[in-house]
Amino acid sequence: MTATNHAAAGALIALVVNKPILALPLAFLSHFVLDAFPHFGYEGNRGYGEAFKHKLTYIVILLDIVGLMLLLWAVAGEGWLVYVAGIVALSPDLLGLYNYFGIERKHKDPSQFIINKLHRKFHRQIEWCERPWGIFIEIVIAIILIGLIWKN
Repeated sequence: MTATNHAAAGALIALVVNKPILALPLAFLSHFVLDAFPHFGYEGNRGYGEAFKHKLTYIVILLDIVGLMLLLWAVAGEGWLVYVAGIVALSPDLLGLYNYFGIERKHKDPSQFIINKLHRKFHRQIEWCERPWGIFIEIVIAIILIGLIWKN
């Protein structure tokens, strides 16, 4: 799932719940709920190395940046909890970036890193349906989430 959708889900949770003790754990859990939906990516959990070989990845990254800018504009002035919940909601993907840039690209043995095992065994298993056509599902989810944020 794109960073925009994860951050939007976390922000929406914070707007609706408005209690940090509930909003932040729910925002974190929302990451895995969204990742269970079919979404943009490449089949077989091949990671960032495979994704960066495709031009569509760069288009999605550009759309993601625009989406994040729209999201920030939509929640401007809503308070610290909305922003923190957005970051918490997308934080599990930071582990994937670490795995790619810190382990895979340096040609290190990923099996020796406990955090990598956790990422591969749990997080990547939830992402059962990453396909290029998943971008259309992501766009619909982004429109719904940003629309709900605008209403709150």
